Amino acid sequence: MFRKRSTKGEVQTEYSCSIRFLDDSEPIQLNFKKDTLGQWLFDRVCEKLSLVEKDYFGLRYVDAEKQRHWLDPLKTVYKQLKGVNPMVLCFRVKFYPEDPMKLHEEITRYYLYLQLRRDLHHGRLLCSPQDAVHLASYIVQSEVGDYDPQDHPPGYITAFKMLPKQNAKMEEQIQELHKTLKGQVPAEAESNFLKKAAVLDTYGVDPHQVKDQRGDQLYLGVTHQGIMTFRGSRRTQLHKWNQIRRIAYEAKMFIVHVNVAEEEDAANAKKVSDEAAEGGKEKEKDKENEKGKEQEKEKEQGKEQAKETETGKDQEKEPETGKEQGKETEKGKETETKKESDKENQSEKEKTEENKFEQQQPHGYKCLTVGACKYLWRCAVEQQLFFTLASSCNAPKLKSGGTLFSRGSKFRFSGRCQVEALSASENIKRSEPKFPRTNSLPNFSRNKHASESKSSTLNTSIMSEPVPEEAAVDVPGNAFGAQTSSLIVPESPVLKAPLAAEEKFDMQKVQAVSASAPGQKTPVNGSVPVDPSFLETSTDSMPSYQPNMTMDDDEEDDKTPKPSLDEQIKQLEQQYEKITSDQNHITPGGKVGASPKAAPASTGTSKSPPKSSMCATCCKVLTYSILFAVLLMAVTVVVLFYTKLDHPLLDEGRKQLQFLEPVKHYIDDSVEAIASKFK
Repeated sequence: MFRKRSTKGEVQTEYSCSIRFLDDSEPIQLNFKKDTLGQWLFDRVCEKLSLVEKDYFGLRYVDAEKQRHWLDPLKTVYKQLKGVNPMVLCFRVKFYPEDPMKLHEEITRYYLYLQLRRDLHHGRLLCSPQDAVHLASYIVQSEVGDYDPQDHPPGYITAFKMLPKQNAKMEEQIQELHKTLKGQVPAEAESNFLKKAAVLDTYGVDPHQVKDQRGDQLYLGVTHQGIMTFRGSRRTQLHKWNQIRRIAYEAKMFIVHVNVAEEEDAANAKKVSDEAAEGGKEKEKDKENEKGKEQEKEKEQGKEQAKETETGKDQEKEPETGKEQGKETEKGKETETKKESDKENQSEKEKTEENKFEQQQPHGYKCLTVGACKYLWRCAVEQQLFFTLASSCNAPKLKSGGTLFSRGSKFRFSGRCQVEALSASENIKRSEPKFPRTNSLPNFSRNKHASESKSSTLNTSIMSEPVPEEAAVDVPGNAFGAQTSSLIVPESPVLKAPLAAEEKFDMQKVQAVSASAPGQKTPVNGSVPVDPSFLETSTDSMPSYQPNMTMDDDEEDDKTPKPSLDEQIKQLEQQYEKITSDQNHITPGGKVGASPKAAPASTGTSKSPPKSSMCATCCKVLTYSILFAVLLMAVTVVVLFYTKLDHPLLDEGRKQLQFLEPVKHYIDDSVEAIASKFK
């Protein structure tokens, strides 16, 4: 009602934003209008990248309060980026698939590989040093190719910054493993990298910094498995999606309602069903015994009646009546037993439902800010719906965070779920698109001694023109001097290499890891079994989970800040005023000149009027509402007590307000006294 209507000129105004990619190539500029939806912008980015399986990706930005957000495809870009300076969106993986090898196209797996390479570099993909060395060796094989002593002198691994705490010992191990990967083309090395990363605990984790009930700091992650927590170097809890009943948030508190003993419920249900079946069998046996006894009694009565000859006819009728009475008694007993069994089943169902309700235990985690808690709630709800829904048509509308003074947040799932995305990828019939691979070291050419027969793909930038000012995230810009010319070769075939023996992960040989100190062995609710031989969770070998929580991954590094949407609007308005004033103002010589009114706008010294604060506007609205309520009450009192209108509603109102008659008389007397004084 109080919303300002946008004019036709404002709707047609175009705004620009920059899109950054996973390979840290040159950003592209995209223009959008005030009514452009986020889905349109995301589709343009996917068309630029030749990406069809786009359900796993999204665009992310950072607001003025340094809080990350995913671009909502159902809302306008203008509304979401209003106040964001600079207007930068980053193309990132939003949903990490459970099995990366189920992705249909190689280009989709390549972008997932780039995202996981970034996660490994920034410390989000936590793993043991052995696993980190294996992953780094696959990265080197994909970018450099086969090892050759002539092309790869000692210390060449130092130029690659792939791990958060990379040292000389790890670089030697990476070099030794790189020698064993001879013959693997980039697609094969990347596939082995994805297989290795998919079995790690931190695969697909976007860490959220929270505190538990004790006030201890930990990290919370949301993946395809569920919601998990990390403390130190261990994954302490894992709440799977089938155990989570409700996700909500209130202010800074993120709450997860978990059905703790789901397996116990299933065991109890089986016991109850077995006991009910045994009880039903015993009841059937009792019924058969009772029927047999009754039949024997009837036979004895018939023999006695047959012996009596004098009153034979009368005695023949008596057994018939006895049989009828016996049947009636049997029917009555059967109905009574049925009623008793139904009551017992209902009571058992009520008990099981009560037990389930009692077993739903809430787990609360305190976030740093309200915005971070809201972002965590939206991420958790969206991940749950994406990985658990069978069809996106059945997606519910969720709401949480509502209090007395706030409306809360609403969430509506958009797009396709994982089941629909996998089925749609199977119907892709286009040929594999040709795409260039990026190289974090521009002057490192690929060795083609052993991989020429497999048509290896050289690493080049996605954009045709290199960017000398910006360096890749993984490697500093001064690692090498000049850049070499980039070449594009047809893509390599997808080869699925078997995993090594030490890379297999057996979930049956795991042990529970406690959330307390390493020396304690107290069980923790929701603790996750971890194989110590696989993760090496000792304090000496496994580093603590300390991901890079800065915004360097999503912020623009340019020194010159770009204007925000509000500043662009002001500049356009000033330009429009300038043009109109120049057209209307004519100098005495017949030439068009600048009007004196437009001069202050061009100099930029004029100050805009101060905007009213939210508190002032709320006070105004409150006073207006109070005045309106008082006026309405006065009008109703006058209509009820000082008019003679006949209406059923008015008569009913007068009856209900009879207790106000003394007040009415007092007001009348006071008014008459005041009027008499003036007379």
